[in-house]
Amino acid sequence: MARLKQAKEEAEKEVAEYRSHMEAAFQNKVAASSGDSGANVKRLEHETEAKMSNLKFEASRISYDVVQMLLKQVTTVKN
Repeated sequence: MARLKQAKEEAEKEVAEYRSHMEAAFQNKVAASSGDSGANVKRLEHETEAKMSNLKFEASRISYDVVQMLLKQVTTVKN
């Protein structure tokens, strides 16, 4: 009976150590991934800003041609 009780205590101790080890690993993983989310948000903001400025530039570059094409289509009479 004494040996059984000792074995049970040893097993509980091993389980507690394993659980604390896994909890620490989980907390490290959570901390690492949450730190990356701020960097990802900033990276996405920069990418979005770059794409928006590119679209604005392209729109301003071709807007005159588009207006001329529309005016030509509106003012041309077809039979």
